[in-house]
Amino acid sequence: MPRFNIPSEDAQGPLVVGIDIGSGGTRAAVYDVSGREVGKLQHKETHTFTSADDGTSTIDADQVVAEVRTALEAVLHGTDLPGQVLAIGVDTFASSLIAVDAAGRALTPCITYADTRCQHQVDALAEQLDVEQLHERTGARLHSSYTAPRIAWLREEHPEVFARTARFMALGEYIAAQLLGTPALGTASAAWSGMIDRRSGDYVPELLDAVGISEDMMGRSMDPSDAVPVSGTPLAARFPQLEQAVWVPVVGDGLAANLGIGALGPGTWGISTATSGAIRQLLNTEIPTLPSGLWAYRVDQQRTLVGSAMSDCGRVLDWCRQQLGMPYEIETLDTQTLFSAPPLAGTPLVVPFLSGERGTKWRGGARAVMANISASTTWQDMLRGAMEGVALSFLRIADQMREAGGEPERIVLSGGMTGVVPAWLHLLSDALGAPIDHVAISRSTMRGAAVLALEQAAPEQAVAEAPVLRHVEPVAAHQDYYRERLERFEALANLA
Repeated sequence: MPRFNIPSEDAQGPLVVGIDIGSGGTRAAVYDVSGREVGKLQHKETHTFTSADDGTSTIDADQVVAEVRTALEAVLHGTDLPGQVLAIGVDTFASSLIAVDAAGRALTPCITYADTRCQHQVDALAEQLDVEQLHERTGARLHSSYTAPRIAWLREEHPEVFARTARFMALGEYIAAQLLGTPALGTASAAWSGMIDRRSGDYVPELLDAVGISEDMMGRSMDPSDAVPVSGTPLAARFPQLEQAVWVPVVGDGLAANLGIGALGPGTWGISTATSGAIRQLLNTEIPTLPSGLWAYRVDQQRTLVGSAMSDCGRVLDWCRQQLGMPYEIETLDTQTLFSAPPLAGTPLVVPFLSGERGTKWRGGARAVMANISASTTWQDMLRGAMEGVALSFLRIADQMREAGGEPERIVLSGGMTGVVPAWLHLLSDALGAPIDHVAISRSTMRGAAVLALEQAAPEQAVAEAPVLRHVEPVAAHQDYYRERLERFEALANLA
């Protein structure tokens, strides 16, 4: 996979720093004005979430702050930078929450997107609030990964902590408070809380009332243009190289992923194919009615990130590798022949909800269903059917994306699953009825944070396009097959 890297001697200023805080670690790197990593100026600190059978998924927030300092130390100290750093972009895994006391100290670990301990509160809030109206207004579902039910859970299960809480912060907001003295919360990160109006950026009073907090306990949402000067802060004292920089308020990793692979504007869909999968698009037009299967997260006064996600993408491939008794490793299998062959009516129909359903109907208790299997069905048939099921999962999201923003001018795709079996793009392109550019650059999410920083550091400079590894065109004759399969998929999914 290309690193999309430029030697230090070829780098052109101004420079920016990208910081990416994901589920597996904290990264930092220096980028030049083209949006390419500079030399070897990148570093990663690994971490893992603390999890438990009760649904716990947390990480120590102060540990992550220390990781950011260490990563910045590694890329900034002892090196002559080939230019001036003018901005710092930061993304974190989305939907994080920390209770903070009046002195700014964390009272709880950072609760991550994967924490499900508030499911009871999700159900209770759904009974007292208009769920569909909230979705239309906030752009988010009422779900355990969002902030309101987590605050309700904390109030009910840990009243002593709730009573001491002065503020609730997202992880990136907390990091900014510790490093800068300013809790800079990006609008996109605030939107990922599921508590702000997607049109105005204001907190929704009904949600605040329902969970028993006032608006001043939540962070003010800041657009990327509301960047915080680093000069005069503890961060500048520790890293003089950042004295002229601004800190761009934190955003979620989904937005950064799109920016990193080149899905920069309303004409382009960005598709992610990792363990989970997603389609996202930046729109700068009003969405009068948001399709029920999509989310819409406000980015700033002009832009909204629209899309939806599935829990099972690369996980489906992993399941096939482990459970189908394949006599060959997937890396040595002739997937080009298997996945580019014309579709056959006898292929098993697979609804791949191994981990429940997110987009488009959000049925968390749904499970995988398989049909059209006979005594003659082979493991190759099952593998093809399972990967067709993943393509159909994307198609049902794509249909609602077209409702919200029309036909895409371009689709760019990245992700580890496609890197393992690039031939499956034939199935996806046929199902979507659209060409796909498979782009791949290392650390694309961190690059997206850097691209957002470059909007402030060099607003007139276009960043370099991500290199295209493969371009796949759809076969028009195959599209009727996928449309018919989608009808059967939806019927079968209703039984899941």
